[in-house]
This record gives sequence, C-alpha cells and structure tokens, in this order.
Amino acid sequence: MSLHISDAVIWQESGDGISLYHSESGDFRTLNSTAAQIWALVESDGDRETVVNNLSLLFAGHNPVMTARIRAEVDAFIGSMIEADLMEETESGTQATRSEPAARS
Repeated sequence: MSLHISDAVIWQESGDGISLYHSESGDFRTLNSTAAQIWALVESDGDRETVVNNLSLLFAGHNPVMTARIRAEVDAFIGSMIEADLMEETESGTQATRSEPAARS
C-alpha cells in the first residue's frame, strides 16, 4: 500500500509542528512534533512500513515492545488522517488520481 497526501491539503511546517488545512472541508489542524514526524515521513516516502521502521530505529532501538507501540501509534494516526480525507492509501504501483501535487507552503 502506498500513502499520499490528499490534493486538497495545504500544509506548512513550523517550529511547533505542522499546520494542515483541507481546502474542501475547511478542516484545520495543527500536528504536534510526533505527528509531524509521521506526516513528513509519509510525504517523503509514502510507505507505512518505512515510516514505522524509521521511527523504530530512532526511538525503539531493538526493543520489540516499543516497536509494537510505535506501529500501533503510526497506524492510528494514519487511519485518522485517511478518515479525515487528509491522506489517501492506494495499492502499491497504483497512483491516486492527482491533478496537481499536494500543496505545501
């Protein structure tokens, strides 16, 4: 599965995290530093497993309990972003239909 930021999302990094605006729904959110790390990893890589692996290397080392917790937190965050139409998940090798890349200011 491949993750993509919705075309309707305009986002900006700041010192406090990332601010998101969904141009179609009017939804505005500010992500804390942990959620912002997940968002940035999705934006740069687009793969859920790679996001989990990168965060696990940073924070869990070789601790399987911490890795499982990180996986659960990443899955919950990504699930909430998909439910809010801020992210899309497609089959690997299939691109979401996009007229333009996701906006970033």
